[in-house]
Amino acid sequence: MKLNKQFFWILCLVFIFSNCQRKKTLFSSLPSSQTHIDFTNKLAENEHLSILYYLYYYNGGGVAIGDINNDGLPDIYFTANNKGGNKLYLNKGNFVFEDITQSAGVAGTSDWCTGVTMADVNGDGLLDIYVSTVSNRYGLKGHNELYINQGNNKFKESAAEYGLDASCFTTQTVFFDYDHDGDLDCFILNQSHHPHENIVDTSNRHVYDSLSGDRLYRNDLNTPTKKFVDVSKQAGIYQSNLGYGLGIAVADFNNDGWEDIYVGNDFHENDYYYLNNHNGTFTESGAKHFGHYSRFSMGNDAADFNNDGQTDILTVDMLPPDEKTLKTYGSDENADIYKVKLEINGYQHQSSKNCLQRNNGNGVSFSETSLISGVAATDWSWCPLFADFDNDGNKDLLITSGIVKRPVDLDYVRFASDLKLKGMDRTTRYDKTAIDAMPSGESHPYLYKGDGQLKFADMSKDWGTGDMKGFYNGAAYADLDNDGNLDIVINAINSPAVILKNNSPKKNYLAINFKGDGMNTFGIGCKAYLFQGKKIQYQQLMATRGFESSSDLKLHFGLGDSTVVDSALIIWPNQKYQVIHKPGINKTITASEKNATGIFDYNAYFPPTKEALVDISSTINCNWKHSENDFLDYNVQYLIPHSESTRGPKIAVADVNKDGLDDFYACGAKGQPGAMMIQQPDGTFKQSDTAFFNQFRICEDVDAKFFDANGDGYPDLWVVSGGNEMPANEIASADHLFINDGTGHFIIGKGSIPHLYENKSCIATADIDKDGDMDVFVGFLSDPNKYGIPQSSYLYLNDGKGKFTIADSKIMNLINIGMVTSATFTDVNNDGWPDLIVAGEWMPVKVFINNKGKFTEQDIPQSTGLWQSLYATDVNGDGFTDILAGNWGHNNKFYSGKNGPLKLYVSDFDHNGSIEQIMCYTIDGKEYPFLAKDELERSLPVLKKAYLKYSDVAGKTIDYILYDLFKDYTELKAEVLGSSVFINDGKGNFTRKDLPESLQLAPIFSFTDLTTINKTGWLACGNFYDVIPYEGRYDALQPTIFNYNKTDNSVYYQSQLAAIKGQARDAKWLTTKNGKKILVMAFNNQPLTFLKSSDEK
Repeated sequence: MKLNKQFFWILCLVFIFSNCQRKKTLFSSLPSSQTHIDFTNKLAENEHLSILYYLYYYNGGGVAIGDINNDGLPDIYFTANNKGGNKLYLNKGNFVFEDITQSAGVAGTSDWCTGVTMADVNGDGLLDIYVSTVSNRYGLKGHNELYINQGNNKFKESAAEYGLDASCFTTQTVFFDYDHDGDLDCFILNQSHHPHENIVDTSNRHVYDSLSGDRLYRNDLNTPTKKFVDVSKQAGIYQSNLGYGLGIAVADFNNDGWEDIYVGNDFHENDYYYLNNHNGTFTESGAKHFGHYSRFSMGNDAADFNNDGQTDILTVDMLPPDEKTLKTYGSDENADIYKVKLEINGYQHQSSKNCLQRNNGNGVSFSETSLISGVAATDWSWCPLFADFDNDGNKDLLITSGIVKRPVDLDYVRFASDLKLKGMDRTTRYDKTAIDAMPSGESHPYLYKGDGQLKFADMSKDWGTGDMKGFYNGAAYADLDNDGNLDIVINAINSPAVILKNNSPKKNYLAINFKGDGMNTFGIGCKAYLFQGKKIQYQQLMATRGFESSSDLKLHFGLGDSTVVDSALIIWPNQKYQVIHKPGINKTITASEKNATGIFDYNAYFPPTKEALVDISSTINCNWKHSENDFLDYNVQYLIPHSESTRGPKIAVADVNKDGLDDFYACGAKGQPGAMMIQQPDGTFKQSDTAFFNQFRICEDVDAKFFDANGDGYPDLWVVSGGNEMPANEIASADHLFINDGTGHFIIGKGSIPHLYENKSCIATADIDKDGDMDVFVGFLSDPNKYGIPQSSYLYLNDGKGKFTIADSKIMNLINIGMVTSATFTDVNNDGWPDLIVAGEWMPVKVFINNKGKFTEQDIPQSTGLWQSLYATDVNGDGFTDILAGNWGHNNKFYSGKNGPLKLYVSDFDHNGSIEQIMCYTIDGKEYPFLAKDELERSLPVLKKAYLKYSDVAGKTIDYILYDLFKDYTELKAEVLGSSVFINDGKGNFTRKDLPESLQLAPIFSFTDLTTINKTGWLACGNFYDVIPYEGRYDALQPTIFNYNKTDNSVYYQSQLAAIKGQARDAKWLTTKNGKKILVMAFNNQPLTFLKSSDEK
């Protein structure tokens, strides 16, 4: 007995110790027994209404948080997808709530409620409640409901009285003052039902649909009308059935003082980006400012996530984060269908992932960074919310996720198709069988910690939501217990609503309430800038955000350990402003409009950055445009990682006619002759020798170089030909040497160079043997039908008269060195002899050291990558030549979250005479194919017999999937994907370092030095579009100026550069009249761009 007692006490001590050791999470989910919140959005299919009939059956309900009785405690309202199921809870303090739904009269009368917003609609100082509904289809009855606060916790439904009783397919409604007349106007976001056509022409955007079209209402309560008036058409708002509106964000995206609108659309329709014209109208401008959108845009949020004073945007999608779900997930079209959507139907680019759009400054452009930021894949997601949950001064991120049934599971899609073929569709038996066959899409709320710059870390486990499996939809945040940190409320399907109490360790904060003079009593639309030394935090007050939800009308700023706030700048919607000096910390202050004065001048308060370069393209009169030929690489080689046929155009520069003005040659695509552009005395350019170069239009120019080949003192031109569309040994792949006749005109140098009919990539020149003439290196990229097979490149020796022969491998061994993309000669060891640096795809950066005319090869260790460009320059000012190297970057689906090298396996795996390429990434030491079952089977149909279901290969490693086919292959790898700087120790040995993350947003194809115009730093440019839709095009890198040295590793914002869109391939300096310099930039499939120094007049 005594022993049993001892054992009992030992167990107790162990239990106590283990609980003490357990780490307390940032959030705790409070039970309903404590909160008295017993709301559940109960949903169950029936024979009249289910996911099979109503597309958005599982979208769930929303949450609104606001102080309805002005007692200082935020109250909570939930919407339900059933009649009379909405609930309002009064906050009694200390996380105890009272259900006052019935007494308040806000249970709802509509059959299907969706979003909810709290706002003071009538300007009486009390928060009203607006509930969005779906009606007039699927047997659903009702209308949007407006509950006007009567005081004493009573409400009156008054939607018809106010003109807001819309009966349509509403997702959410937002109130804001778009015309700055002092009252709150209303935007109703509607969702389409399925039109008969799957994808229709975008001209239908202008066809009015009364149920699906979005609506903008002007507040005319203070006019004789005394209602809200629909002004959608005259305001420029699309009202068609193309828009599947699921998310809306209102903010001043371009910092012009007026609220703009971002609408997230599900499916094929683009998101809408409405810019406020200041006159009651909007202009949809998305194509000008965004590279791509989420394909399945759900909810969204707008906030300054990187503390640069600009409003960024996050839209959420449904990309799964785990391999097993990902490989059974049907999302993107194939390349052919995607191309039709763009070119025939007129849609813009989309990618199936969350899209984090970083504002590049005043809304000039947005760079999509979700992959590099670590927030691209959160499964079937609904509600994103930016807020500082740990009070460290940086925005964190909540994303709710989960769907009751996953209708895009590919095994299910095939199963449902089989049922239809058997004639079971449109029957009750079919409905039950089809729904039961859908797999669950259970997930958890994702919580990310922001670093205040570009990155987010998934903290779901550590912060308490990682194990909360369920189906989570609308969400909102507020400081529910007034303890100085933000709590979270989430609406879930078929499980109790979640109240997450914030347990953040004590850190400092400042909260701001707003008191307006007119009808906008809570100051919706107010901006607040918080200044702490050099740090700026910025927020704009908008209740409606996320998905179907609205958060408390108070701005909360975390301060970390800082004990001083220098000042808070408040800007009201009418542009009056006030500065609150030393507002204090750890309290809530109130900014009153009566204390605001003047008209805020944004440029005076935030002086714009001086432009280093100014766009002068309109004055140059150069009308040449690169025109890419129509060719889809994936229809020839199904599994290649990206296209190889769109690498141009490159630029070659020289004063070809010796008039003291630089001319240039622009490389043409296949079917387009290159252009010799002769500079005129007035600084414009005139195309020369058009008929002559037209003879060679069958070639694809991939690079070009001017140099004096024959020693006559005039620059001749070597044009390198290639292109992935050329079959092997095609005569059009031959290079050409054009000889300058001394007047700036050219003739073909017959017999001057050996013709090698291959897909080449680049050219570099130097006098490698010091015999007084220029020798030539030409890099070879790939066999057009055998991507991945290492190629031999060639060194051409000049006899001094312009006749070239291929150098023996004893001089430089270039046999099968790899898939070369770039090369440059430079003296890396300061011995006076030009060395050669070579890089390419799936190969290391190679340095060939020149030993008095003979070269020895040395690879830079652990440098294999997908290299696209090299630039030799002294980066750190130590007198030694370093290397800037453009790589694929980190903003891609095979970098983010992976922990091993990217690999490419190349072989004729199925012994059918064709080479296959299988790209794999590494997760937790295991290699998985980048492509899914359908793509692999397109090139390896033998796999169809081995695996009948998608789940048979989902989550399986490449060696499992290929079984005994996985042998006798060539293994290539890319250990490094980041664009880099290689620092030279002066002896030709290099140490690699990543360039700043803002330069890792896309592949870099060109660097150029700004010392040419007496400025420090370099210009990097790139982007690459020709990848499969699932990978998503790389369009986030605008031409970017940066420094990289011992004291300054900075990236500099330039508004004119940020406005330049496209796939940059080259940038070269030209000398103009009086020795001035201009920069010509070449872009794939678009006109040239010309820039000059801002210091030049």
